[in-house]
Amino acid sequence: MQPLNTNIKGGMTTPEIIFNFAKSRRFFSLNELSQHVRHTVKISDSGILWHIKNFIKEGKIVRLSRGLYGPVSKSSFVPNLTDLQKLIYAEISKTLPLIDICTYSGADISAMQHHLSLINSIYLEVSREVTEVVFHYLMDKGFKVYHKPSKELMSDYVNLGDGCFIVKPLVTESPLMTVDGVRTASLEKILVDINCDADFYYLQGRETFYIMDYAKTMYQINEPKMLRYASRRGVREEMLNIINYNYEEP
Repeated sequence: MQPLNTNIKGGMTTPEIIFNFAKSRRFFSLNELSQHVRHTVKISDSGILWHIKNFIKEGKIVRLSRGLYGPVSKSSFVPNLTDLQKLIYAEISKTLPLIDICTYSGADISAMQHHLSLINSIYLEVSREVTEVVFHYLMDKGFKVYHKPSKELMSDYVNLGDGCFIVKPLVTESPLMTVDGVRTASLEKILVDINCDADFYYLQGRETFYIMDYAKTMYQINEPKMLRYASRRGVREEMLNIINYNYEEP
């Protein structure tokens, strides 16, 4: 049976109390919400969950993971995929059908930078055992391509303004998403990777705080997902510091 939306102390209905709490938090658990709501109204967990499901259907609350929810107040990040990315993704997937593969564009990163730079690179992350196979496949196609480039190689030889491919291993259990049938990087993955990978050395330091600030302002970030991935990459504490830092212009 549908819980009653009766007016209570302060003139607010139960849904209003729930939604106001949701808007005040980056994410919350059912237990945290229940404790808050029960200070004002008598309601069961199933009743609160009924309201949460309604808000999810209305696009006002999002389920982040098992038992964790957050408000929807910003746009969802959707990577841009070029025709070339789609073509190469399809060819490699057909040639090596059993591998894991993900592609994303440097242009999506460039758009979030403070000190704007042109990044025309296309990133291809594949199962570790076939990175060299994919590297040579692209070389044979006549593309400019780099295989797991170091910071020194990136600094001395790579012009990201030129079109090129960067091939590197795909970390297992990376948070990915599918766009137009192509597996690509989620925002959470990109935000973590730029603090880990040698080829992103130029984004590390102060720039990464600006990128995070921009991402928090513009997009919905699934923090629990991002922090789980950060733990896998050994940078959980660093990511917590970055996401909680209040960026200010110098």
